Amino acid sequence: MTASLDRQLVAALCRDGRADVPTLADRTDAVATTMQKRLRALEDDGVIEGHSARLNYGQLGYTTAIVRLAVDRDVLDDVTTRLRERPEFVTVYQTSGSRPVFAVGKFETEAAISTCLRELHADLDVRTVDVDVVRSVVREGDSPLVD
Repeated sequence: MTASLDRQLVAALCRDGRADVPTLADRTDAVATTMQKRLRALEDDGVIEGHSARLNYGQLGYTTAIVRLAVDRDVLDDVTTRLRERPEFVTVYQTSGSRPVFAVGKFETEAAISTCLRELHADLDVRTVDVDVVRSVVREGDSPLVD
């Protein structure tokens, strides 16, 4: 029962991250005290890492860029840590393959993209940099947990 309830809770939060405990309880047919306990447990376990607003970066004037980096495996953690610390990168992944760093950046201007790329090319740990600027967002931000 708990796994099913947790899944329902997470799906409800994906639909509306601002929902309060009574609303979540109502949406999952659970008692509010049970919902509060499950919510706290999921936060303590690191399943839920906070609540945030879903932004339409395009409406805010930002451009999305997909960046792939070729780096040696022994510096992979260092490179991804540095990218994660840069505010323009909203998502950073370590992947398999010849370009094991994959990052999604949101940039205010084309000049900001160019500056970032120059800095990445100058990084001695980065062998190659590939970038694709997103021209059209087809779908962004939905969770596979939401029906």
